[in-house]
Formats: sequence, C-alpha cells, structure tokens
Amino acid sequence: MLLVHACCGPCAITVFRELLGQGEDVLGFYYNPNIHPLAEYLRRRDALRQVGERLEVPLVVADAEYDPVQFLRLAAFREKDRCGSCYELRLDRAAREAKSQGCTAFTSTLLYSKYQDHQAIRDAGEAAGRTHGVPFFYQDFRPGWEEGIRLSKEWELYRQPYCGCIYSEFDRYRKKLGR
Repeated sequence: MLLVHACCGPCAITVFRELLGQGEDVLGFYYNPNIHPLAEYLRRRDALRQVGERLEVPLVVADAEYDPVQFLRLAAFREKDRCGSCYELRLDRAAREAKSQGCTAFTSTLLYSKYQDHQAIRDAGEAAGRTHGVPFFYQDFRPGWEEGIRLSKEWELYRQPYCGCIYSEFDRYRKKLGR
C-alpha cells in the first residue's frame, strides 16, 4: 500500500486516479497544520473526504493533531523559507504514518501542483523516508493539472484560493491592498 499525504481534495484527484490506474493500493493521509484558519482546514478536509469516497480511497485524518502553532513556530522570522519547513513537517509526519500503517512507500499531492518546489518536496520526502525507514515515492503529477481542475469543478469541490498558510493567504491578497 502507498500512503499519499493529501493537502486537499482538488489536488488529490489526479494523484489518486493516477496511482490507482497504476495498480497501487492507496491510503490517503490528511495532516496539514500549516492551513489557516481552522475553517479553511475543515473545508479542505471535507473536500478530500468527498474525493476519497468517490474514488474509494480510504483516508486517515489527523484532526487531533491540527495545531497551526507548530507550523507558525517553524516559519516565524523565516517567512521566505517557510515552504521548505512546511514540506519537512508534513512529510516527516506522513513517513511516520506510512511506517505505522505498514505501507511500502509514501508520496504527496504536493507533487501535483505547478506552484510547489518539486525538488524541495522530493528532498524533504527522501529525508523523511530515510529517517523512518519507508521510501518516498516521487512522481511528477503536474501533467494532470488541467484534468484535475476540470474534475474538481465538475465534482463541485471546494477549491481553495491560496496554498494554505497565513503567509500564502497574505501573498495572494496583498495586491488588493496596493502592495
């Protein structure tokens, strides 16, 4: 079984479908303490649940571990380098979950996004895999970008307007402030 760290429903569509099409048994894992505010975290979680149900992918949801303070402590005074810390935080937890679930490997829906740093994700995943003794599975899922967007709209999923953290939300909307 392959554990897939998932950030949201729309990003999971392409990744889950691709892996299922390759004959993989997939287990989704939702752990995202970076997402702010809580209402946003819940909307993304619920959209992921819709995708899991539709594609018959079981999910482990780490709601009890949602604590944005953990992410904010990593990012404070390092805002420009926050993404690397965020990848490391989430992929380390995904590797631990993969190990505890007896998975043969793990990956992330972050590899679907054309806005994410794939090399940094891969580096963080491989480091977490070495630490926890479960391999990181790298695949570039970006070729399915347009199809994922189309299906997320067709399936009427919640589609988030920013990456997830308070900093990315501000980056997205700062133009409205004339900055």
